[in-house]
Amino acid sequence: MKLGVLLAARSVDEADKRLAQAREAGFSLCQLDLKKGGCTRSDLLAIADRMLEHGVRPVAVGCHVNPLRPDDPGPIGVSRDDLVHLLQQLDIIGARRIVFSSGTYAESPFDAHPDNRSDEALDALVDFVRGVVAATKARHYHLVIEPWFGHVLYNEDRIIAFHERLEPAVSEHVRYVIDACSLIGPDRYPKRDTETRRALRAVGRAAGVVHLRDCIMPPDGEADLTAPGQGKLDYGAYVASLMEYVPDDTPAVIRNLTPEEFGQVRDYLLRLADGWQLV
Repeated sequence: MKLGVLLAARSVDEADKRLAQAREAGFSLCQLDLKKGGCTRSDLLAIADRMLEHGVRPVAVGCHVNPLRPDDPGPIGVSRDDLVHLLQQLDIIGARRIVFSSGTYAESPFDAHPDNRSDEALDALVDFVRGVVAATKARHYHLVIEPWFGHVLYNEDRIIAFHERLEPAVSEHVRYVIDACSLIGPDRYPKRDTETRRALRAVGRAAGVVHLRDCIMPPDGEADLTAPGQGKLDYGAYVASLMEYVPDDTPAVIRNLTPEEFGQVRDYLLRLADGWQLV
């Protein structure tokens, strides 16, 4: 499984800085999250040039439109138009996996909303994905949807139910972010290691990208998402389950860490398992 790091950028200059930090820490792969709408072809060409200069290749690009509010850029700053535009420029950026969330009716992208669990919300996500696929001229790409326990795709059963609603011509382009912390809410946290393995067994084969992070929740401390090994998951067991249930060609991306921690967390994961590839 290839190992990279998540980088977020609001400008070409910020992307250049983050790419340099990743390369210095020994990474040659990344997921680049675009935190600004309106990226032009020239912007993407400039970012691609910086990637080439630093020797860091994108395995995925994050464009975190909210499928339940697709025309509202929201606090992250991207809308459906940005996603569709990015999908027309895949030849430039060099990644065929585009990551976005499963959506929320809440104002904040990180907040839950009771209507997220409704059939109407699931239908809205289906319609959104169908529309994006219909508007995309590229043939080889994956929309990688990121679940979250407070969003539309809140557990593995909901992911399966969603995928079964998609026509084959749509579902062939859809994969999912596999991330224990996205599916382990407060109700599952007490049995988090058992629940994590259950989730991976159910949906691991549908992985488009793996996200590597850790979590803490009460009573172990204030709710927080941390770098791998800094929370309360049995991280060795988690990585072993990833290697067992997720296809080998799925890239894994480390997240929830500062640039100063890049090298330290990379080395921790390399010590934890032999199955990682850095190129």
